[in-house]
Amino acid sequence: MSLSDGLFAIDNVSAEIFDAIGDGVCVCDLQGRIVYMNRAMADGDALLRDQLYGSFWMDLFDFDPQDSPILRAIRERRTVTREGFTYRLGETEVTRDCAASPLVEDGRVVGAYLIVKRAAAEPRKAAETAVKKRTAVKSSANLDLIGESPVFADCRRTALKAAKSNSAVMLVGATGTGKEVFARTIHQHSDRRDGPFLAVNCAAIPENLLEGILFGTTKGVYTGAVEREGLFLQAKGGTVFLDEMNSMPLASQAKLLRVLEEKTVYKLGSGKGEPIDVRVISSSNELPQAAVERGILRRDLFYRLSVVYIRIPSLMERREDIPLLVSHFISRYNRRFHKNVIGVADEVMDFFQSFPWPGNVRQLKHAIESAMNFTENGQGIGFSALPTYLFEDGSLEETPLVPVEPPPRAAAAAKTVMEDIHEREREEIAAALREAKGNMAAAARALGMTRQALVYRVKKYGLK
Repeated sequence: MSLSDGLFAIDNVSAEIFDAIGDGVCVCDLQGRIVYMNRAMADGDALLRDQLYGSFWMDLFDFDPQDSPILRAIRERRTVTREGFTYRLGETEVTRDCAASPLVEDGRVVGAYLIVKRAAAEPRKAAETAVKKRTAVKSSANLDLIGESPVFADCRRTALKAAKSNSAVMLVGATGTGKEVFARTIHQHSDRRDGPFLAVNCAAIPENLLEGILFGTTKGVYTGAVEREGLFLQAKGGTVFLDEMNSMPLASQAKLLRVLEEKTVYKLGSGKGEPIDVRVISSSNELPQAAVERGILRRDLFYRLSVVYIRIPSLMERREDIPLLVSHFISRYNRRFHKNVIGVADEVMDFFQSFPWPGNVRQLKHAIESAMNFTENGQGIGFSALPTYLFEDGSLEETPLVPVEPPPRAAAAAKTVMEDIHEREREEIAAALREAKGNMAAAARALGMTRQALVYRVKKYGLK
């Protein structure tokens, strides 16, 4: 059986043995996705086993991800034992003794297994109801909150805590950092998870249409207008996500503020207000304080929308998460393309960790998707499979546009780029070590990376 390539299989004999064990057994891949669960594990928590393969651990059980034994075993690369570990399954609180250990394949951690000591099973009906609620919304959001860097883990913790209330949340981050993924995660972990999640990009819709989409219209209010509910009425009991809030026209912002303060919406052309029951999550691709100073975002609306304020880091602020993200995207596209790509070459991973990624996680995801099209089954992604634009400087004025060279040239271009990047990185690390008088922990903090990442680079560049 193999987890590193996103594939897992267990023979019938082994399955019968595991099912005969009284303790619960569960296996997760590197992203916390369930790939195997024995009968005792499923029956003890009233889980519908066959329907849960591919689900993520955090979508089924309600607990702090930093406290989960199986996720800690993956993150810390060691056995984690917990007596009296408590989690929630819907409205039911469960306490178990358990132990988790990492699964190692070819010297690399590729997942983990959990053994749970069984107590008396809770009432099945209550647990089944909770599972149905969880599985109904399991499809996307928290699943893509991949990363264990301190700055990203802090954002994820804040988002999961915010999910427990109805307070307005503002997500701030550059394009491609995953603001909508965070918004969906907050919705899916909230009491509103069974309600709609409706999103609108405030920058993509003209002013004369945006208010109708948000607030609704009455028939004849303008040419072609029909009686229609807006998002604030359609999302009753759910969440409205206002993406790129900083691009909403000021006149619309004033009307939105009134709606939020009065919890009442007026359709365009109607003098009759209708009560709303929604949670509002908004996002901005620039610092909202700067947008306020530039006069494009109302200060009072900013305060109203930023009760919970989460700044999502760029990919360069959490470079240590790149290997996890790469593994996650390869697994995703292996399933989508029915392929068996086994990872990336070491030199490609070095390139990924040094590349500036102006498009953040979204750009990395699309780069992996592109490379998967040109990588054969059983092979790893090499330079020749990567999009050639990653090696271009973007200036067409000085250099005439010429046909793209064959893939082998991409590796040569990458080498030139990498040599320059590595030389600059080596100088920065050497300077930080001198400043810290050889203290690795202090130098790592100054460079904004983990101590483990710094040790790796010190060895790589032959620094003393």
